[in-house]
Amino acid sequence: MLSPRPELVWQGRIHLGDEPGIYGDAAYAGLAAELPLTLEKSPQATTDSTELVVRTEGVRTFQGYPGHLIEVFGHQPSAADPLVWEQVTLATARLTTADDDRKVVPVTLPTGRTKYFVSVRVRADTSVPAGLYDDFVLTRLLNGAKDFSFVASFGFQPPAP
Repeated sequence: MLSPRPELVWQGRIHLGDEPGIYGDAAYAGLAAELPLTLEKSPQATTDSTELVVRTEGVRTFQGYPGHLIEVFGHQPSAADPLVWEQVTLATARLTTADDDRKVVPVTLPTGRTKYFVSVRVRADTSVPAGLYDDFVLTRLLNGAKDFSFVASFGFQPPAP
């Protein structure tokens, strides 16, 4: 069972879409925004998964189109060269009007680690004709780990010296 109140990781107002100025109280990012976070596994964790919750404002997608893409990436050392890092896709989801400005994205993390560097990218649906893209605001990112199996921090938190 998820905690009734997911952990707030980030809160702000980022305007996504193709019409700058629609939301005057939000920073205009263009067609995509990507937020970095660090997930730390608690010693009592019994799972390697969490749920990230993306909150928005004003999502109004056209029926028949797939919706806005949400991608969750893991950032980790390459098996071939640990000094070179790679980005791997951990989860994807689509955000549509039917989600009522709240999308839960289940994420399964690789086993055997206690710290994960993850990023969440939200991208406007560009399968719609240019000029008709949905403009909306990204407002929150939350971590809904079962039994607080993972604690989230905004940004990539390096190991302590």
